[in-house]
Amino acid sequence: MEDKLKVKCPFCGYEMPIYFDKESKCRGVFVFCKGRKCKKKFEIIINENKVR
Repeated sequence: MEDKLKVKCPFCGYEMPIYFDKESKCRGVFVFCKGRKCKKKFEIIINENKVR
């Protein structure tokens, strides 16, 4: 999994246990942060060379 990237929470920076390729595209997927104090819901948006 060396070439895989992790999704980070935009609120607290916690690295979620969600992996993706550099070629992936995603929109409309919502998850709750697994950080101890955060637990906020956010959308995973993966565009070309841009992750939010």
